[in-house]
Amino acid sequence: MQDSLNQRVRGWTPFFVIVDAAAVSASFFCAYTLARIVPPFSYPVPMSWVPPMKEVMILVLGVLALLAHAAIWLRDGHYMQNLLNRRRLSTCISQGIFISVMLFVYLALWRDYEISRKVFLLSLMLLIPALWIGKYLFMSLLKALGARVHPKLRIIAVSDEASASDTRRWFSNKQLLGIHLCDVLTSRTDDIEDDTIEKELDEALERHQPNLVIWRLPTNAARTERLRLLSESHGTHLAIDLNPILGEMDAVQVAEYAFMKLVSLHRHPLVSPSHRFLKRVLDIAISLPVVLFILPWLCLGVAVLHRLFAPGPLFFKQVRSGADGQKFHILKFRTMIVNHGTEGKQARPGDKRLIVGGGLLRKLSIDEIPQFLNVLQGTMSVVGPRPHMPEHDALFSLACHQYPLRQSVKPGLTGLAQVRGFRGPIDDEIEIRQRVHSDIEYCQNWSFGLDLGIIARTFFHVFSFHAKSC
Repeated sequence: MQDSLNQRVRGWTPFFVIVDAAAVSASFFCAYTLARIVPPFSYPVPMSWVPPMKEVMILVLGVLALLAHAAIWLRDGHYMQNLLNRRRLSTCISQGIFISVMLFVYLALWRDYEISRKVFLLSLMLLIPALWIGKYLFMSLLKALGARVHPKLRIIAVSDEASASDTRRWFSNKQLLGIHLCDVLTSRTDDIEDDTIEKELDEALERHQPNLVIWRLPTNAARTERLRLLSESHGTHLAIDLNPILGEMDAVQVAEYAFMKLVSLHRHPLVSPSHRFLKRVLDIAISLPVVLFILPWLCLGVAVLHRLFAPGPLFFKQVRSGADGQKFHILKFRTMIVNHGTEGKQARPGDKRLIVGGGLLRKLSIDEIPQFLNVLQGTMSVVGPRPHMPEHDALFSLACHQYPLRQSVKPGLTGLAQVRGFRGPIDDEIEIRQRVHSDIEYCQNWSFGLDLGIIARTFFHVFSFHAKSC
């Protein structure tokens, strides 16, 4: 369900997409016209003013790619927020790149040599400028007609004095969408029982007759009910800002289930069976080739290293905490001497327990490669929070109360914290919080694209020889 303000902002998206489609069409016809008059001439006969169907396919596919981009990348109101936040050029570049890639894929698959390469390339050159000009002209038109857009969405906001300027600033560029901020009422007290501001709101409702009231002060059930009745008596909708109640929480979700209205303070995308399946497919697709084609050769090389400098078992097994706190045995190439008696102590640069070459194996994370067997087994994932020993879990939980939230997903070989540089031994509580916050951010914002991005960044990070890794 969407409130009136969200409906008004997002409701303009289809009109902008239509303008974008017109811009794509304009770029094609301009390119076709230029191709007739700009040498070299690739046609054996002069080109007609009416483009053939083969050329029109560029236009059709371009518009379809534009619609696909809007459906995939511009959902949830992102499109309008980008435009209103002065990210018009970046939006056009994103659209242009996506359309270009789709057109190149079409040419590569079908090898349609009858399409004029000159028309094709000119269309791509003109695409982003056309998209930008289309948005600029349409937004200029809306600014000129903004005062005449009917019906207007008239709004009264109620906030504390510190937030009043931010509220006015946010609404300052919304008039082109027919959104008019009638007034901002301010309160000098956070006392929920003080009804002075409610009396001022009653007078403002009578004076301005707004469509929507945005309440940005602390409230409770009784006060919310009074505000609802007051607003409805003037034919006005009410929207409550949860920030004064919940604080600065990024992951607040509101959902309605029959008799329940839930405000969830945490997201958990990997509860979805389809998301879990997609992540598992990625894990198998990456770990299976590594286990079959890379791990055997590494085992041979590390075994030779052990034989020469530190005879003993090839693998090091240790109990770690996995998803939901379940214990499992993690696998690593052994990089330390056998039976040193300090398995619970974190390794540090220059550690005397390291065997010859062990430091390099740890620097390049080669000792972690056997964990792809854990991934195939299902106790780990390629991407996720790094697993710790149970005693470290207990210790870190004391330093950061949010620590257990990172165990809501499978642990990983790499993670968001690691590619941000938070790896190696932990020295203080600040480092614990930095890692935990990155891990929780990953758990609550998981996506297939995020996993791919972390995997790509891991390769660059490993070969940077991070100072704290050892």
